[in-house]
Amino acid sequence: MYGYGQSEIGELVINEEQAEVVRKVFDLYLSGYSINMIMKELAFNNIKSSTGKDIWSKRTIQKMLTNEKYIGNVILGKTYTGQFPNTQQKINYGEQEQYLMKDSHEPIIINEVFQKVQEEMKSRSNIEVVNGKTKRKGTHYSSKDIERQDTN
Repeated sequence: MYGYGQSEIGELVINEEQAEVVRKVFDLYLSGYSINMIMKELAFNNIKSSTGKDIWSKRTIQKMLTNEKYIGNVILGKTYTGQFPNTQQKINYGEQEQYLMKDSHEPIIINEVFQKVQEEMKSRSNIEVVNGKTKRKGTHYSSKDIERQDTN
């Protein structure tokens, strides 16, 4: 995971050079940069992705900004293996329990910054969950949002 390495016994330890990039990504987002602008900023500064590429993917930045590991927490049970004969690994959407391990390793981002980023991402998103269903927010110019006044 970008920003961390592993100790000899498998614990997450901060890679300080990469951690500075992680902090920069969070700071840029909070200062108003879009994910695309962050991608361009990293490329402009010749900062390579975790795979060594010159261009960062949008998904990589999104995952970085939402990954609880950067505040020292780990969620166990994000995925699970299906039962025979379909033993593929599946994303856990609530079919099985998940467990939050707080402070399992040293954080790169303080919790307050992480929470501000989550709030900012939610406010910038055009998708919302209403009554358990995902839908797009109305746009400013949507004809459905226009109230008609009776002229009688």
